[in-house]
Amino acid sequence: MPREHKGRREILDAISLLPSVSGLLSEHDGQFEHEIDLEVVVYGRNYGGKKVGPYVSLRTYESGEIVVKEGDWGGDAFYIVVSGRAEVFVKNSSSRVAALDPPAHFGEMSVLAGVPRNATIKAPADGQVTVLEVQRPALRLLRKLPEFSAALDKAYRTHGKNVTLEGLKAAGFNPAAIDQLRSISLFRVYSKNHVLFSEGALMDRVYIIMDGWINRSIEPDAARKLQEDFLARGYCFGTEGIDKDLDWPYTATVLGRTEALEISISQLRSNTRLRADLAKDLAKFEPPKIAGSPIRRRTLSAQRTLIETGLVDATNLLVMDMDLCVRCGNCSLACHKVHGQSRLLRRGIHVSRLVSPTARSVQSILSPEVCMHCNDPECLTGCPTGAIGRFSGGQIDINTKTCIGCGDCAMNCPYDAISMTPRKGKQAAASGGLLGKLREFLRIAPDPLPSAVEQTDDLLAVKCNLCQGTSLNPPDSKRPAYSCEENCPTGALARVNPREYFTEIGDIEGLLIINPGHAAGRNIHRSDPVKRIINIAGVLLTLLITASALFGLSRYGLGGRLAGFLNMRWLTGLAGLAGIGVVMAYPLRRQIYKKRAGPLRYWLLTHSYAGVIAAVLIFLHSGVESGGLLTTLLVISFDLTIFTGIFGILCYYTAPRLLTKIEGAPLLIDDLRERQRELQKELAETGAASAAVNELVTRKVIPSFLSFRFMLRQYLKRESLSRAVAGAREALKADISKMPSEREKRKLDRAIEIAVTLRRIDSLVFLHRLLKLWIPPHVAATSLMLALVLVHIIQVIYFASR
Repeated sequence: MPREHKGRREILDAISLLPSVSGLLSEHDGQFEHEIDLEVVVYGRNYGGKKVGPYVSLRTYESGEIVVKEGDWGGDAFYIVVSGRAEVFVKNSSSRVAALDPPAHFGEMSVLAGVPRNATIKAPADGQVTVLEVQRPALRLLRKLPEFSAALDKAYRTHGKNVTLEGLKAAGFNPAAIDQLRSISLFRVYSKNHVLFSEGALMDRVYIIMDGWINRSIEPDAARKLQEDFLARGYCFGTEGIDKDLDWPYTATVLGRTEALEISISQLRSNTRLRADLAKDLAKFEPPKIAGSPIRRRTLSAQRTLIETGLVDATNLLVMDMDLCVRCGNCSLACHKVHGQSRLLRRGIHVSRLVSPTARSVQSILSPEVCMHCNDPECLTGCPTGAIGRFSGGQIDINTKTCIGCGDCAMNCPYDAISMTPRKGKQAAASGGLLGKLREFLRIAPDPLPSAVEQTDDLLAVKCNLCQGTSLNPPDSKRPAYSCEENCPTGALARVNPREYFTEIGDIEGLLIINPGHAAGRNIHRSDPVKRIINIAGVLLTLLITASALFGLSRYGLGGRLAGFLNMRWLTGLAGLAGIGVVMAYPLRRQIYKKRAGPLRYWLLTHSYAGVIAAVLIFLHSGVESGGLLTTLLVISFDLTIFTGIFGILCYYTAPRLLTKIEGAPLLIDDLRERQRELQKELAETGAASAAVNELVTRKVIPSFLSFRFMLRQYLKRESLSRAVAGAREALKADISKMPSEREKRKLDRAIEIAVTLRRIDSLVFLHRLLKLWIPPHVAATSLMLALVLVHIIQVIYFASR
């Protein structure tokens, strides 16, 4: 174990020896220029009773002791050599590859880039090394020092250049040429909206895009329309200008933080050998011509949305296929059950995209307000205690022990994926008595809302951590499990790698891929082998069991003995009872949230097929005679259970697809109801503006656009809201023109727009309700059926034993 130097004087002396951080001790007129920063970094400081810092420690490692180990996730600290020498080792090398003398830095790239350590650093075999360990929160304070900022920037650029050049070697470039390229290239980081080069300007540089997104555009003129496309990392721009002077044929604009290697063409031309070696290799990674392959408008729109919103920069993105989402809220409830508070809100970024570049069908995707574990997370900057960071699974998580509830991470997150909650959680108000518990059991109750946060609360930042550290992901688990995805009954949710899931993004990446992220997730929307197996097995079992039962009945009848006391009535009854037992496993599985019990979507499929098989067997078991009163009631309750179940399946299949066709961006029913009330109030106020407007609103607008017929039109025509409003205005165009004043014309026009919008919202609310309307009668019929089945079994056993 390293020996820690506890004395603050020793730490201050060590800082004074290090040029990059010695500015922390600079004085002016007898006072420390950075007095508060020095106090926080070296001594620590109390803010409202909460300790912040210290962020540095001085440690001495004895002979052979490891400071950092290659492959470890240690993104919370970096080191500066104070005395002695540190040795660098990498895998597949038994001897050291480098030595670090004072005042060398190491480990900073693990902190800045959120990646595992890329080398093992240890004390020499014949001596010791003393290092200053600096925690990540100190970065924002030390960046104020020009020397430290310059050293950090140089380290980042050097690392970026090395990674890019090593990537070129791995791509088959001449190693000798790459070594020469090091002296004439610059590693650059560009911010959003930076113009890389402009159409018509001279090609004077080659750009190798290491990471980021580029928008290429050709300005329109009399002979052509605007042409544009998007490209990702892995392309080389400007290679055609190496051998001869050319102008850029388009403008390239950076759409997000982008890293690139710049190579001066003039310097490249001055080295004939280097130009010959590189020109051919670089040409392999030229981007396609901007007009070479026409891009469909919807694909281009999806690419723009994905890039500009930053969804493509996620390492683990939660997506919801809204054609499959039945708006049950079980994803939020599952998150609440596992973590004590839901970290998932079904609002977020909506993407409408083609299923494939040549397809006609459109997929409606929602990325809800939940952490996407960004490749370059903004929430990490500014945390005063380093409580938030990237952990070994690649997830961004918060250490509850060191979080002081300042809210900096929540304010920095551009996706509202971090919320502040009282550290001592308040219990939500109970739903009330037996009825409330029943409503919660049947999932009719709304999603649980977090308790209100008061200013005096001791707050804690909470966010999605991919369910790491919970019972869903024990240490020996082979695959990750996420409570929201595991408990979605239809498979609408999936954790995915966006660059693989969105084919329109994967298609614009170059062949020279240098910097892969910590991607995770399986695309169950495209390929789900288990679902396919259950479907095949369900269909085959249904057909096989039905055929076998019909064959047995045709040969033996219901009463004909097969073996001993067994006859077809007993056999179909027992098999039907077994099917009912399988069916009832699904509601039991719905109560399991904190343990792995298999994805709920597979249980629902099994539930459906077992229900069909049980229905066939029970119908055959009951025969053609109604029997006594109890038997008749049992058959009726069974019929109701089957009917409501089939109705529910139809609702689950049709209602979400209708919703995605007419709602545009997905909306929660709470938002729809709120908007419904606002529009109803506004319509009443608009009608009261004048007698003429009120007369037309009452006589024509309301009967025409708030009618049941107009509501049916929403489902049948499925037109956009803007087109529906335009059609309504056209229908009452003559009435609008007859209004005596411009003000009344505007009022009537607005009343028409409100009425059409209100009816659209009514149609959406009805579909939301329809998705839950079938559940109470289905549950009631099932409960009655189970009770009567129990009575029937007792009755059968009683009479059989007589």
